[in-house]
Amino acid sequence: MSGKLTVGVFIHHLDNDYSKAFLKGTAAAANDLDVNLAIFPGRALDCQLADRRYTVYEYQNNVVYSFASSKSMDALIVSAGTIATCVSYDEFKEFLDGYEGLPLLTTETKFEGYPCIRLSGSGIKELVSHLVHEHGRKHIAFVSGPEGNTDADERLNHYKEALAENGLEFDPDLVTYGNFSEYCVDIVSDLIDRNEGKIDAICFANDMMCRGGYKAIESKGLRVGKDIAVTGYDDSEVAATLRPMLTTVRADASKLGYRAVEEAVHMAKGEKVEDICIDSTPVFRFSCGCSFQAEQKVTLDRLDEASVRKAVDNILSEHIQRYEVSMRKHDCIKRLHEFAHKLISYAAGADISVEELFSKSYFSRIMDSDIWKLVSPEAFLRIMKGIRSASLSACEGDMMGRKLNVLKILEGSMEVASECIVNMHYTTMNDITFTHFLIGNITKDMTIYDSDDEKCYFSIVNDLYRAHVDSSFVYTFEEPIIHDPKSEWKLPETILLRAYNDGDKLAAVTGEACKLPSSRIITNQYTPNDRNRIMVVSPLFMNEEQYGVIVCEMENEYFTYIYSITPQICSAIKLTNLVAKLESSLDAAQSRNNVLNRMSMIDELTGVYNRRGFYVSANRILKAPENEGRQAAIIFGDLDNLKKVNDTFGHDDGDYAIVSCAEFLKKSLRTTDVVGRIGGDEFAAFAICDDADIIAKLPSRIKGIASKHNEVSDKPYNVTVSIGIYPIICSPELNIQEFMDKADNALYEDKKMKNPDIMKHNT
Repeated sequence: MSGKLTVGVFIHHLDNDYSKAFLKGTAAAANDLDVNLAIFPGRALDCQLADRRYTVYEYQNNVVYSFASSKSMDALIVSAGTIATCVSYDEFKEFLDGYEGLPLLTTETKFEGYPCIRLSGSGIKELVSHLVHEHGRKHIAFVSGPEGNTDADERLNHYKEALAENGLEFDPDLVTYGNFSEYCVDIVSDLIDRNEGKIDAICFANDMMCRGGYKAIESKGLRVGKDIAVTGYDDSEVAATLRPMLTTVRADASKLGYRAVEEAVHMAKGEKVEDICIDSTPVFRFSCGCSFQAEQKVTLDRLDEASVRKAVDNILSEHIQRYEVSMRKHDCIKRLHEFAHKLISYAAGADISVEELFSKSYFSRIMDSDIWKLVSPEAFLRIMKGIRSASLSACEGDMMGRKLNVLKILEGSMEVASECIVNMHYTTMNDITFTHFLIGNITKDMTIYDSDDEKCYFSIVNDLYRAHVDSSFVYTFEEPIIHDPKSEWKLPETILLRAYNDGDKLAAVTGEACKLPSSRIITNQYTPNDRNRIMVVSPLFMNEEQYGVIVCEMENEYFTYIYSITPQICSAIKLTNLVAKLESSLDAAQSRNNVLNRMSMIDELTGVYNRRGFYVSANRILKAPENEGRQAAIIFGDLDNLKKVNDTFGHDDGDYAIVSCAEFLKKSLRTTDVVGRIGGDEFAAFAICDDADIIAKLPSRIKGIASKHNEVSDKPYNVTVSIGIYPIICSPELNIQEFMDKADNALYEDKKMKNPDIMKHNT
């Protein structure tokens, strides 16, 4: 491959707190290092989720892993802690070995032969000690992750070690195993029930399981933080949303993701990478039983810049992920640091001017749009709370004037921050509404052009480029592939690029140009190379049918939009396929109906119309508005002496005579005229003719053709026909049946003249 390096990431899902934080770090690193990032959000291998009614086809997401290879990327990060939770060590090792030739590292869980970047679980020890010494808890249970999972096992071991260090005996009955998801209510309920009121604290191996744990505890009529203390691990966003807020271990998944990309780039360049363990620290909130949340305080033994700067760094690093990197890269964080540093220094008595801090415009420069990409509004408010606490604690008792100034500055700053947060939320809501409107249009727009593949797929990228998708590439297989849970997935060698956008450059791809190797969906002749790209690769499927894959370049804050985009596309593909099949079935049915209809209107022996066919076809011409007022002729014909032919020569010759009679009429008329056999030996014809003389000559024309036929035939008998003609004027009000008797009367007169002798005589 040429151009920028491309790093792939395998992870379970995009829409959970851990994945969001992890991928935020990977995206930041990719931007800082100027490399491409391709995220493959599959599912845990062989995982069965709790609600199978809605997750029966979740296995289809794992098809996305088959698109990664050394032909499409330079290194691969596998979040083993999220996708290896439901398989054995050996099974997942075999999965990793399948990417031979591609530099690969794992995160969260170590596998032999591959470097691993992990978060230390040692913070659990401090939580257990806190529960024992600060809250007097003696019967501390543990909800681990899956048995055999490296992270889960390590955290369980730290729990056991912490019990021993605090003089508590390990009790296996106080341990149960979840799957790192919130679907653990029954597991926690069973843990509480089997210990019969003994448990006074529960440590969970991650924050997400605490959601289910809270529900289980409350279902027993117990109170979190009062009757049973609860702690988690990760300090993900869920920790601050639970009530009471969760005491947990801060293991910065964002920092883990960032470091993983850094090391993957080293591997791509051929450099050796070792295992890395990132430290974790406890964060005390209310679920453990604490009645207050620890606040940042600063005590300055001497007034110097270093001590104040350290205090500010402590406050900001507490709430800003990858704080050191953010300080180097982002002006808004530098300005926030400068504001806090000046305010705390002034509060501590430094001889500096803070006049500019009273200006709202000064603080407004901090609140630019970039800051919300680095810190959530909730975390920002906690930072301001820390700055306030540190500033006020730095004021000496005789510095009341400075204290009042600090409070005024903080009041003005919070007013600006509140306005910015409100505006940001308003803008975000409007943006979300419009984006979901565009995404919601995908199915509608595709089905408008269901019979035109080019316009159908073009409509997808036309909607996406306005919905925060910087570039998108829609690929489909040549035909949908049936993939059931028990079958082995085999990626086709080629795939079709249907349409793409690069910013406002949109195009549909047709013909041979759209066929590409399946290994080149990330980089090919159509993909941009003027920038590093952050991409999400998502399979397109509906139930058991795999349609293809979409690659969307977007900022990490919009990653979860993919879960709205892909169902729209897949529903439209399914619908258009069904419509195409229906139309094909209807065409086939119509064709069969036409054949049947024709068969029901055609005389099998002669190939001309039968009685029904003649009347239907003749009436259609008679009643046609364009024929109104035109002259026409009803011709009635009767095969002479059919009984004699049958009796003398047999029925095969009788059939020959009938067919010959039909031919006499057909040859006498135009192909646009109607000829039918309306009885055993009776024939009728209908012809438009504006010349009365031609109509009058039709009987002699028909008999002349019959005479010539008899002259050249090898039959010993003559085939003759009696003819009657009745002229009419066409009108929509008429019906052909009304005039058949009159034509028959004319036939009767001619029949009187027939020769009863059928035999030929040589002269």
